[in-house]
Amino acid sequence: MVVSYWCVPCTEDAARFSPVIAGLAAAQGAPVFQAHMTLGTLERADKGVAGVADALEGLTLMPVEIGRTDHFTMSLFVRLAPSKALLAARAELEQLPGFRPGRKFDPHISLCYGAPPDGHGLDREIEALLDAPVRFGGLAGINASLPVETHDDVASWTVAETYRL
Repeated sequence: MVVSYWCVPCTEDAARFSPVIAGLAAAQGAPVFQAHMTLGTLERADKGVAGVADALEGLTLMPVEIGRTDHFTMSLFVRLAPSKALLAARAELEQLPGFRPGRKFDPHISLCYGAPPDGHGLDREIEALLDAPVRFGGLAGINASLPVETHDDVASWTVAETYRL
């Protein structure tokens, strides 16, 4: 079990992503998850994350594209342009004990895990997610087992701690 730190969109911006995530999850028969951008993962929670949260205050990122890969946790997503503040906060998280480097940092908000089903009918709603910046209002520490490879893995996530930005 590790703690994955998620930047969570503010309430208004989360409301743009939630129907898309819920619609795709329903079409897949998969669990619904909270819209988020993974900042990084630690072996365990650390009080130093409070400083990382402070560095993220007012974080707003611009969506740049809809992306797809064959990777389960990056099958369909909105890629975000990193800002200096985001990269500085990520660098600060990397300095905390137990940081897990994992794959290259690629800021994005996943819309589903696993291949999106054909004929889901959400193409217009997905494209509309590129129309406005994403404002972040919180940082959440999520208990997760790695690797995340199945919908059961997604369903097992629990919130460990939260910070307001």
